Amino acid sequence: MDDFVLSNLYESKNEWCGRLVSILTPLIVEGVQSIFNESWKMCVENNEMGKYLMTFQNLLTRVPKWNSLILEEERKRIIEKSGCTYLEDLISCVHIVQLKVLTCIRVGNKQKKIDISIPKLDHFIHRVYVNVARKIYSNVYLFEKNVGDLQIQKYRRETEVIVQECILSSIRESIPTEAIIRAYMDETVEEEEEIFIEPIVEKPDPAAIEEKKTGVTEEMKIKVEEPLPPVLSIQNVDEEKVTTKLTFNNTDQASDGTSIVASKDIDHLEELSVARNAQRKLEEENDFEDLPDRIKIHTDPVILNDVFDLDNHKEPEINLGIEDL
Repeated sequence: MDDFVLSNLYESKNEWCGRLVSILTPLIVEGVQSIFNESWKMCVENNEMGKYLMTFQNLLTRVPKWNSLILEEERKRIIEKSGCTYLEDLISCVHIVQLKVLTCIRVGNKQKKIDISIPKLDHFIHRVYVNVARKIYSNVYLFEKNVGDLQIQKYRRETEVIVQECILSSIRESIPTEAIIRAYMDETVEEEEEIFIEPIVEKPDPAAIEEKKTGVTEEMKIKVEEPLPPVLSIQNVDEEKVTTKLTFNNTDQASDGTSIVASKDIDHLEELSVARNAQRKLEEENDFEDLPDRIKIHTDPVILNDVFDLDNHKEPEINLGIEDL
């Protein structure tokens, strides 16, 4: 969430301020009521009941002069009865949000720094009591006794409204308004600085280049002077010549171990091939003659006179012995 979105800041401010006001209002009203009760008690003791409002005003004028003991007791009472142990942190949060609301509108592009002094809890409570005492002093009729019940309720409601306004006023008084106005409303000129970054090219040193060249040449000389490693060669141990000619042996071995002399030259092989071919044809002809059922083809003429013609066939007449009329 952007901290400087005005709508978000207003919602946050209303929430935190409402929380602080709801905690402090009934306790501050109770404190003012205790001051009035003290003034009434003094008038009863001195038998001056008609001067209770005047005595109450005199006690209200002493509120700005409260010492640290009274403020410490009042702080302890408020924390104990409210049950809010983080009250001081809540006051700090309210002041910070209030400052952000006032500084969210900037004249320039840059956010300016504003110093703020957040009051301590004792000082803030004292400031609230001082503002409330001033308002009640001007509206002392709100504590008048001889009135009806309905009027007393109205007076209490007005007293609560006064206390709420005084709490918010105390918050505003802690904000350094003058410093904000001076920082944001004075005529200022914002200068924008552009930074260009250029790479720095270092010029090579001639002496270093020459030294590098000499180092390279010396290294090459050292490499050349080094003896070359011996080249290993593979030599065949068997000095016999390899024969690449295909030859046939004229002696064959039978399965029973006997040797059969058979020539393997080309002419002899061709004669064997012709003889085997003639023998195979003779065997095939003998097998064909031995077949029992053979198909015979002859050229005798075919006689078709004994064929029965269905179209020219006439049925024999049946004589039933009946004369024609």
